[in-house]
Amino acid sequence: MRHYEIVFLVHPDQSDQTSSILSKLDKLVKDSGGKVHRSENIGNRRLAYPIQDQFKASYGLINIECNQETVEEIKSSFKFNDSIIRNLVVTAKKAHTENSALLIQSKEDNEKDSYQEAREQVEKSESDDIQKAKKVKISNEAEEEQKEEQKEEQKEEQKEEQKEEQKEEQKEEQKEEQKEEQKEEQKEE
Repeated sequence: MRHYEIVFLVHPDQSDQTSSILSKLDKLVKDSGGKVHRSENIGNRRLAYPIQDQFKASYGLINIECNQETVEEIKSSFKFNDSIIRNLVVTAKKAHTENSALLIQSKEDNEKDSYQEAREQVEKSESDDIQKAKKVKISNEAEEEQKEEQKEEQKEEQKEEQKEEQKEEQKEEQKEEQKEEQKEEQKEE
């Protein structure tokens, strides 16, 4: 039995079939008496160039040890499966069991993307917080202005009341003076 590495690309609209294709290949190899050393659903990745007018595809990779008839059966199944847009079957010198470079790179890209998304969310929340703080500051300033205006109005009202009271006092004083004058005049007469 020989070692093989099989990579296939699944149409992006049917990317959910990648796992089922891997499980079918796994079953086919084990039924023929072979071994599966590595099976990876790498996920959606951008293509270097468009294939069938597609710019992304879902990658699947499987490392197997089996006979030539099983490999021919796998190749023919790829030909009749419309969801597979490309495939590559390569013989290998030994069994590969560790994660593939493509999977590692995909994980790193996803981490970068998630880090970048998290960073963008933090920046957005910070800008939202700044805008909220500005709105609160503006509303606080407006409230303070209203309070100051109310205080000024109250002061003016108090001043007017005091003026009115003073006027009334003056009137009363004048009346009293007039009364006193009249009394004096009456006494003189």
